[in-house]
Amino acid sequence: MGIVKRLPEQLIDQIAAGEVIERPASVVKELVENALDAGATDIIVEVARGGREMIRVADDGSGMGQEDLFMALERHATSKLSDAQGLSRIATMGFRGEALPSIASVSVFSLASALAHGDGFRVAARGGVMTESGPVSRPKGTEATVGRLFFNLPARRKFLKSEEREFAHIKELIQRLAVTHPSIAFRLIHNERTALSFAAATSVADRAAEVWKAGRDETTLVEETAGHTAGTLLLGSPYRSFAAPATVTVNRRIVSDRRVNAVIYRVIRESVGGDHRPVYALSISLPPEEVDVNVHPAKSEVRFRDESAVFALIEALFRKGLAALRTGERSPELFPGAPTSPAHAALPRIAPSARPTGTELFSPPLPLTGVADTTPASFSPAIRITGYRVLGTLFDTYIAVEMGDALYLIDQHASHERIVYTRLREAMEKKSGLTQLTLLAEPVHLSPVEMAVWREHREMFADIGLTLEELDDETLVIRGVPALSLDPSWPSLVQDLLADIREQGFSSAWDEKFLSIAADRACKRAVRAGRSLAPEEIERLIADINASEVLTCPHGRPFFFVVSKRDIERGIGR
Repeated sequence: MGIVKRLPEQLIDQIAAGEVIERPASVVKELVENALDAGATDIIVEVARGGREMIRVADDGSGMGQEDLFMALERHATSKLSDAQGLSRIATMGFRGEALPSIASVSVFSLASALAHGDGFRVAARGGVMTESGPVSRPKGTEATVGRLFFNLPARRKFLKSEEREFAHIKELIQRLAVTHPSIAFRLIHNERTALSFAAATSVADRAAEVWKAGRDETTLVEETAGHTAGTLLLGSPYRSFAAPATVTVNRRIVSDRRVNAVIYRVIRESVGGDHRPVYALSISLPPEEVDVNVHPAKSEVRFRDESAVFALIEALFRKGLAALRTGERSPELFPGAPTSPAHAALPRIAPSARPTGTELFSPPLPLTGVADTTPASFSPAIRITGYRVLGTLFDTYIAVEMGDALYLIDQHASHERIVYTRLREAMEKKSGLTQLTLLAEPVHLSPVEMAVWREHREMFADIGLTLEELDDETLVIRGVPALSLDPSWPSLVQDLLADIREQGFSSAWDEKFLSIAADRACKRAVRAGRSLAPEEIERLIADINASEVLTCPHGRPFFFVVSKRDIERGIGR
């Protein structure tokens, strides 16, 4: 007898459940997505003990009949996909037909539904085995109940976190779904107490304001379109903490894609710096055939046919949104008595509710007002230091500037580092640095996959000033490098770039390496702390700061902070 045997059906179901169901929040996600596909407008999620003991999702969607209820508990049975052609044009949330049977195989499960009010049917299962069925009287829609999750997999149940932790995951999920689907009412009940309740809203901005508990002056909404791909970004201020999670959706499907996150975090790091993680709701819409959602059993990852275009759109959205927040109009009610004359209209101020105290004084400053072009291709100045008076320098390191009712302490090294860095970057972007030939041709040894990646992206390398020639199927030769006074190990850099492109799939991988190199060079050439600056140098530095696009040095460190008159008076008890 052979040693290869077919697994029992129950074990197959449990293995499938392990791929789809990670924790109680995974169950909630699958059941709510089914409700969304059914056209629900009101969804109630009720859980007990963080979902470990009970999860119930009820909706007012289209409902199912008796035959469909039985079929829904069969593996790979779905109403959302009928042929291979449909697999490339998926527009629904659930389509694999794995969720319900997988959930039922590891819980005490029941499913009740009705096509019309009062005319319903119910089926129940325990560990994937049908236990009962029969007619029930219930409203139109569907209700799924999951009890004792992983009761028959004690090892898996042991790995669940605490009740509070598991419920936190569920709560964040409902917050994300609520922002993503503003026209749908959501209610979350935990241990018989309402934790969240959102009535139907008319827009993403209205719903997000409720979920994030944010004022309209703390968020901005921007849009971009490139070909058949459209993007909408609702972005919260990076200088304020919001008790809500960020959300990325592709065709209204919540995704958690590390390559998309890499683009977002890079833009935020470059524009804001530090460890800021602003809350946002990013929505990407494109034709279904342009995206593959059939990548992961939990449907949390996607693949784009034209990744470069999608990632470029995401980058443009975040740059535009951050610029809009940084240079947006001041809300009058936040600044009572603030001067409104043209000479002071652009003075940076801190909202009273967000003024730092104590050690928080050294936190990154709040966004400054000013006039800026918010197109992603180029940014107008993000800072306007006008009507100021230079008081002098402190410790030959900080320039003290009085402006309006605030004192600005500017780190001369960090600010000049940003200026030098920006000029280096502009030289690359405008290709004004050209290419300088190398004295000795340096070989770059590549794997077959790396060589294939280079052949696909050779134009990108030429655009940044790298002249590479193919010596054989495994070797490139470096003939020229960007003429930007940079001296890294060019062969290693080429390999790193190819590895980034292979993993991340977009041409801006160069930016990561270039920015790192440029920042390092900028540090070496920038004005050092400890050197006294002449008045003319200070004036020139302030003029350059006024033309700077962001508020941090290349490493993300803020190059100034603000002490308001009110802070000084409060500190001395006046």
